[in-house]
Amino acid sequence: MSKIEKLQDYLKSVATNAQPGDRLPTVRSLMRDFKLSQPGVQSALKALKEEGLIDAQIGRGTFFTGGMALQPAPGGRVAPKHGRSVILLRRPTATQRARLVMDRLQAMVTAGGDLTLEVGYSDASHARHVLQSLPRFNACIIQNSFEQMPVEMLAALRRKTDNIIVDGAWLVGTDIDAIGFEWGRPVEHATRLLLSRGHDEIHFLTTARPFLANELGLHRYRQLREEAETAAFLREPTLIPALPSKEFELATLERIAAIVRGSSRGRKAVLLWGVESGQRLRAGLFARDVKVPEDISIVLLGRSDIESERDGFFHLVGYSALDQAEALYARMKSRWENPQAPYGLTFTQMHEVEGPSVSTATP
Repeated sequence: MSKIEKLQDYLKSVATNAQPGDRLPTVRSLMRDFKLSQPGVQSALKALKEEGLIDAQIGRGTFFTGGMALQPAPGGRVAPKHGRSVILLRRPTATQRARLVMDRLQAMVTAGGDLTLEVGYSDASHARHVLQSLPRFNACIIQNSFEQMPVEMLAALRRKTDNIIVDGAWLVGTDIDAIGFEWGRPVEHATRLLLSRGHDEIHFLTTARPFLANELGLHRYRQLREEAETAAFLREPTLIPALPSKEFELATLERIAAIVRGSSRGRKAVLLWGVESGQRLRAGLFARDVKVPEDISIVLLGRSDIESERDGFFHLVGYSALDQAEALYARMKSRWENPQAPYGLTFTQMHEVEGPSVSTATP
């Protein structure tokens, strides 16, 4: 079988699962994946067009027809059809926040009349293996927690869909949308809140694992440490070499207890990222004879709509998981409506939930 015939068979197999209006891979990507020249790819596409499986529109690209000609809507746009397919790609060890986002997103996609397939993967290599056996999708929304996404995995995703939307603030390249949050604004907001209530020794505890949202928070905190107005009150950040886990939780508790036992007699406070259970945090502090806010004030950097994080007690500044799901869904829909729109990273709105873990005394 020639390379052109292999490409034709591949596109025919994809066409059997495609919805009318689904975009084909670009000519350039087909040239690369099937080791063909441009005339070779165009020859394969011509054969499919003659069979009525695809249709080319000048200035817009090439689309599957579902076995019949596309009917353009007013203005030349292909009329959308319900029943489009969305793959939700996630790590099986998802956090509660990640699970909430996926559940809400899946409900919105289903309510909109479209189809979802949720796939768990252990690492990038596993994801590529899983993707090989799947047909093309109209969109892929991927959660990757705190790990970087290898280039090879992005390439595998691009072969399966034209629309990749990342759940999280990552350093993304071209042809990818991302919806996320960054900890710079919450860090500054919480710091100024603590200063306004008379705290004169402020600490920041977070992970040492690098990812964009956290790096932006550290960057803003370090900027505040250099500003004349705030420099005297902010201590060097404590970076814990773990992601949220039992190990991370224990290290956090020990560090807070050490700050309380420190020689300074000032009013102490902590900005704390990575708490998944406010109840466990309170129990751990109680076991170490740390009273909040009498000994130390605590502000969590977390999710405003996951009550277990703050346990009805901790003051929290951060983001809403439901906002995240709604923003992901809105971006997917807008990408379908306007495939030529610029790609980029969008941050969701910051939220604050007050709690008694911060002393109310003022200077």
